[in-house]
Amino acid sequence: MRGDSDPPRGDAAPPGGVSLARHATISAAIAEGDRGAADVLAAHAVDPATWTLATIHWTGRMGDEARAHPEAATLTHAYSEAFCRAQDALAPLPPTDARAWAAIVVDVQRSGGPAAPIAARGLSLADYLRLSRHWARTLSSDPAESAAFFAAYEALQPAPGAPPPVSA
Repeated sequence: MRGDSDPPRGDAAPPGGVSLARHATISAAIAEGDRGAADVLAAHAVDPATWTLATIHWTGRMGDEARAHPEAATLTHAYSEAFCRAQDALAPLPPTDARAWAAIVVDVQRSGGPAAPIAARGLSLADYLRLSRHWARTLSSDPAESAAFFAAYEALQPAPGAPPPVSA
């Protein structure tokens, strides 16, 4: 909680010069999971204390804006777009066609989360997020891919009255 003498978050410069876009870029590199956070921060010349302060700054600003102007909040959208661009630039999209994506979706639904299904396919959580974004765009804009996905998705559903599949 801020005290009366603290400046409003909107007027404060980000700690260490870590802009919103830079914070999103570093966060995406950390989320990639192939290096520890300390290594990622060192590669971006940001010390852990500054990173913590920058994270508090940006999450506070995004939260404040969303509470004050829920219909017109822009920081969270800008952050999300910057994070996604940065994450997508870190690794190529794993090769997956509509039928394979349908199988992943069904396995995630059956297992209650993505951890086991993506691990079984040798994918990381970052890969899963990239694929989710890709297929959301593709299925909403390509009727042929959408039809292939939904045909595969329906084919993977249990028959009416069949017992649910046992998860491994």
